[in-house]
Amino acid sequence: MNTTISYTTLPEFEFVSPNTLKETLSLLNIHQSNAVVLAGGTDLLPELRHRIKQPKLIIDVKNIPELNELNLNDKFLTIGAAVPVTKVLTLPKLDSLFTALYQSLQNFCDEILRNRATIAGNIATSSPAADSAGPLLVFDAIIEIQSIKKGKCTVKIEDFFKGVKQNCLEPDELITKIRLPIPEEETKSAYLKMKRGVEDIALVGVTGASNRTKTLFAYTAVASTPILIDVSAILSKNRNQTKEDLFQIIWKQIQAKIQPISDVRSGKDYRFHIAEIYTRIILREFLK
Repeated sequence: MNTTISYTTLPEFEFVSPNTLKETLSLLNIHQSNAVVLAGGTDLLPELRHRIKQPKLIIDVKNIPELNELNLNDKFLTIGAAVPVTKVLTLPKLDSLFTALYQSLQNFCDEILRNRATIAGNIATSSPAADSAGPLLVFDAIIEIQSIKKGKCTVKIEDFFKGVKQNCLEPDELITKIRLPIPEEETKSAYLKMKRGVEDIALVGVTGASNRTKTLFAYTAVASTPILIDVSAILSKNRNQTKEDLFQIIWKQIQAKIQPISDVRSGKDYRFHIAEIYTRIILREFLK
């Protein structure tokens, strides 16, 4: 039987808090996998206490101006890697333009942790149950990454996750910002999360977004990575079906692509059941 030990002390490490992006990238370039980045620390601190991570260097990026950018204009919503969730929630029009993202961030741990936690940190941890992953997927988020070796590059969020707590980041690379294109007019979106308590991660998370050109669903905690499923073609070809028949066609495709497991938090069958219910609820709103 595997037992996770939680220590009352943290492992020994060196702590630095650079003021520039250049210095941060230089430190990552030098120390590589011996260094970890501290944005909010809400995932990192438990990993340190459990000795899941034992870095020689922790780099606090909260003071870097470029990573604290938060901007909403007529083309993009831009969220710097060090911007706390609480601050993102204060953006005007976030709830109307990016409803699913707004709903997911309201469900993100609790109010105290939201003052520290960041969206960049949430996806960098790459948990299959990451709250922000579903909305980022349906809103076609673009992740900006920088390093000394490669300079600046971007990756689509759907190409970012590679496995359970695995992603495409190299040890010397840093997420600098996340950009979401402004949705088409009349885009509807929603996020639903089943959890055991206020601070709990998702047992199942379902996100949907729909407009005149496409309808997307994203699922968390039901596969090894957050998963995006495009049902636009099914909706286009089956508009003459009854709503129930249409749902069954869509659910059959989704059911074939998700692979929930049974663990200490929930059973496989229960996860399938909740995913089906939440998909039905969101699709019903889209078809009104």
